[in-house]
Amino acid sequence: MTQINVLTNLNIDVTGVERTWERYGIIQYYGTIEGKPKRYQIVSVKLPTGTQNIVKSPFFIPIPTEVAKELAHAIANELGMQIKEESNDGMRYLATLSSQIKGEVERGDLVAWGIGITNNVTGSFRMDGFLLRLVCSNGLMDAEESEIANVKKSYNIEEMKNSMLEQAKLLQDTFEEKLEMFRSFKQYKMNQQFAELLAKSFPSPIIKDLVTLGKNKTVQDFAKDTDLWTAYNSVTYQLSHRKLKLTTRFDWGLKATKIFKEFVREQEEVQTS
Repeated sequence: MTQINVLTNLNIDVTGVERTWERYGIIQYYGTIEGKPKRYQIVSVKLPTGTQNIVKSPFFIPIPTEVAKELAHAIANELGMQIKEESNDGMRYLATLSSQIKGEVERGDLVAWGIGITNNVTGSFRMDGFLLRLVCSNGLMDAEESEIANVKKSYNIEEMKNSMLEQAKLLQDTFEEKLEMFRSFKQYKMNQQFAELLAKSFPSPIIKDLVTLGKNKTVQDFAKDTDLWTAYNSVTYQLSHRKLKLTTRFDWGLKATKIFKEFVREQEEVQTS
């Protein structure tokens, strides 16, 4: 029985090996760890910096970043979309796809519909809503519900492509809903509570035009007459135009949208209660 060392402190007794993705530097080892009866798998990923061995359940299917990239380009080609940005470090792949379909959040403020694709070899593979604000090229990210967003993983690339095309069309159907959501931001303004939330959630350069900070990130002042759509675009402008890694910008963009959405929802509940 073969034995493989995992993260330097665990050993797995190997009972099976999956080599479908070996050409991409990924091998899956199935077995038991330290004699425990429950089965595991080790996803072994070969990177330029060395090999990483990660413990996962035996049912987990890793998707190589090169496969994710191939699928993203196939989706873009099939739907006539443009890949605006992409990043691939061997463990995580990200891409933003933008289409020719456009709408207005408000008069003159055009946004293009798009998709954000994220894949982590040992984590999730998702497609989320993405809008590109054309007036200043801000990327507006919005996380989808898991049943729409999560890509159905498979060792069959063609099967995955067809599934992702169906999901992409479902995402496209939410475009008008996205526009309405961002339009709702116009109805509310910054307050002390929200300024403190921004201060807690982001580095000071990202919110510098909205919140004045003192020691220990205490809020000294904030843009009181600023509506949340303007505030949101201030945050996404800083995210889009600073020299940040695409992974950082992507994650913070999703975080920003979630914070603004939840605050608007709370304000709407207050008004209707």
